[in-house]
Amino acid sequence: MVSFENGKFVLRKRDERPHLRSRRSERLRRIFAIALAVSFCYFINRRSIIQPETTTDDLSLLRTARHADVKSYDGSSAVGGLSFHSSSQDSNEDSDDDDQVRNAAVSRSQLHDEKKKSPDQAKEVERSSNKCNISLNKKYLKYLSSLEPIPQKVHIFFPDKNYWNKEPSKSFPFVEHSILSLKNLNPDWNVTVYDDAMIDDVIRNAADFDLISREERDILVGKKDDDGDGSEENNGVVHKVSHVVERSDIARLLLMYTEGGFYLDADRLVSKSMKDVIPRPSTTRMCLPTFNDVNFCQDLICSSRGNDLFLDMIKEASKIRVAAKRRNGWIKGGGLFDLGPVLYNQQILMRVFGGDEETHDKCRDDFLLAREMIVADSDEIIITTKESSCNDGLLMDEASLPECYGREDLFDAYGMTPWAVEVDALWDNA
Repeated sequence: MVSFENGKFVLRKRDERPHLRSRRSERLRRIFAIALAVSFCYFINRRSIIQPETTTDDLSLLRTARHADVKSYDGSSAVGGLSFHSSSQDSNEDSDDDDQVRNAAVSRSQLHDEKKKSPDQAKEVERSSNKCNISLNKKYLKYLSSLEPIPQKVHIFFPDKNYWNKEPSKSFPFVEHSILSLKNLNPDWNVTVYDDAMIDDVIRNAADFDLISREERDILVGKKDDDGDGSEENNGVVHKVSHVVERSDIARLLLMYTEGGFYLDADRLVSKSMKDVIPRPSTTRMCLPTFNDVNFCQDLICSSRGNDLFLDMIKEASKIRVAAKRRNGWIKGGGLFDLGPVLYNQQILMRVFGGDEETHDKCRDDFLLAREMIVADSDEIIITTKESSCNDGLLMDEASLPECYGREDLFDAYGMTPWAVEVDALWDNA
């Protein structure tokens, strides 16, 4: 082999440098010994990290946590996911510290299992922390059962009351699988489509019968000053017409109270007969489907005539409406939402489930418990289901409607756009 010695390259045989081989072997042994020592030290240090000793500070934290004002399911205090059971006597705090430390010890695998809780378990924990304590109001159920059966009427709102019977809209697949399917499946039901003028007539009639005030009527459908007191710049208009969404929200409540039956938004698909929707018509008096168990659907309502739950909604909406700020007759988008789904769900929780004004916030976005109570305890006086998709709900299912059909062609044909966009534009640009 060739080596470099004393500034020269020298050719040697492998066995001519035994002293070099012995040095190399000694160097390797030293490296191996150092590595072994480092590994051993790391192992000892790792054990001390995984199993720390309990310190005085740990005991102080446990004493503090024992008095924390947070309760777990079993009534014990809960801090950071750990449970600490309170001692019956404060005088025994110090003597119980060791037991509490043992009870508080949680392994890494246990903490990992906490993170892996199923969605249902997570919802149960959230529901408990929110204190969504509701139960069906038995008095209200008894009242409902005294009402007449749900009449065979369906109310739908759309700008053109004959849209389903004219081209091009009647040829759209969406129309075929919504209102036309509804009519074909239920030939003995009366289906009425209300255009904007008919919605306004519902509101005016309500004022004539004192269900709403004349002031509220004028706020909703508009009013011109017949006595010459209106401002000239507004052409004598005292109240400009409110947004059609606001008028349709109150009109559906008025129709439910005065006539009963079903209210459907025009973009609802239908593939079931009403006989399948209400299998016990002599028993059922109301339907309360949920939208993905987030809230009760306001776009699909059914009730017996004269259900005073809807009168409660009408009266509460009146208080909000008369006090609302307006621009060109329209209230802000958030106000429209409050008068629609928010008010609807608040009143249901208060009347049907015996809640209070705070119940909606405590139970918000989790109506699974409410739906389960209806199924278990209402004896089908109220029917419900989870509306989980456009073809899986109270009026349709995937078996009879395997495909969803979009409303876009119909809405485009009538120049309909999302209401929030135009409302926000009015308030943002003024």
